[in-house]
Amino acid sequence: MESQRSEPRDPSEDVLGKPVGRRIFLGLLGAGALGLASSQFSLRSDDVTADNVAQAVPLGSMNIDQREAAEGYHPNVVTSERFRYYSVGYIPNYDPRTWRLQLDGAGVGGNLSLTLDQLKAFPNAALKADFRCVTGWRVRDNLWRGVRVRDLIDSVRQNAHANFVTFYSGDGVYTDSLTIKQARSDHAILAFELNGAPLIRDQGHPLRLIYPDMYGYKNVKWVRRLEVKANRDVGFWEQRGWDIEAYVYNPPANG
Repeated sequence: MESQRSEPRDPSEDVLGKPVGRRIFLGLLGAGALGLASSQFSLRSDDVTADNVAQAVPLGSMNIDQREAAEGYHPNVVTSERFRYYSVGYIPNYDPRTWRLQLDGAGVGGNLSLTLDQLKAFPNAALKADFRCVTGWRVRDNLWRGVRVRDLIDSVRQNAHANFVTFYSGDGVYTDSLTIKQARSDHAILAFELNGAPLIRDQGHPLRLIYPDMYGYKNVKWVRRLEVKANRDVGFWEQRGWDIEAYVYNPPANG
């Protein structure tokens, strides 16, 4: 599931590359409830594993032009598949004069408050990975660029209270969490580019979590704060019955 537009939209807009409003999205969840009850995650039967779910790639591979000529389609896709955009709140505006990424919590020895340019000054990483939604769609071979979550955490000294990381969306509603081990994975990045271009607004501009080991609802958009802490926060959809460990493959024993 893509994370997170609150206004209702015509159901015909649940097509490739267009936003889906909260009311329609909840209807989609209801329609799929019986199938999910018998098979909790719809794509776990494919051949993805913990070893091949994502691939580190050279940063130079991001310098490509994947924009589509057809007006109205999402510009940042590699294949004929399209993202669908879900929201439970509003899409926050980005103002570079006031926007800051905050990192704090009992699990670190200090705080960070970063502009987007300051964030981008951290070592960059690029991942090639499919994006999988728990409702059954996916977009293959995305190239994401961002900074590793662990590099931010290490810059303020992780301590013995660092068991979990909660990611807060700038919409003021959406949250989700990872264990500290998951957050420190090579695959956990805060992404600001997709296929060589900045994220679009519906996609999470200016910053979103990408953790391709798990389904899209774990990949929080419009990230504004990371809180490193001892206890786990239950995310928006997990409070409504979704699995807190949303691996797209059979998870490792000590995942």
